Amino acid sequence: MASPDSPSQEPPPPSPDTFRERLRDWKRSLASLNNLSYWWVTRGAWCAAAFTGLYLLSGALIGWTCAYEVMIGITSPAKMSAPPAAWALSMVGWLFVPAFIGAVSGYLVSQQVDRRQRESQEEFFQRIIDQVGPPPSGGAE
Repeated sequence: MASPDSPSQEPPPPSPDTFRERLRDWKRSLASLNNLSYWWVTRGAWCAAAFTGLYLLSGALIGWTCAYEVMIGITSPAKMSAPPAAWALSMVGWLFVPAFIGAVSGYLVSQQVDRRQRESQEEFFQRIIDQVGPPPSGGAE
């Protein structure tokens, strides 16, 4: 037992985590997210940022109204003052945006269907066999 006059023998406090350690811990914590949240954090936000950047660049080069009209296909990108940016925005507007929205919507719908599915396919077939009976044999006698 230490005397009241002796200094305490407590260990020094741990050093704060470095940026690299905090980044590693954040990356490992992503595994606890559900599929959609994980996808959004790891890939979806980057896709949305790239699209937003392209839209902002095109809007600055060809005008905001023209960028919107090119993106949704009202105006031809060939008629714009900066055709490369307009063509890129047009392609993204016709290919990426519908695919992105469709993928997210399809995933959300399939999640809802899976949550409401009461029995597996095997259980369903077994229930039908129990109610109706086994299928007839294939051979004629």
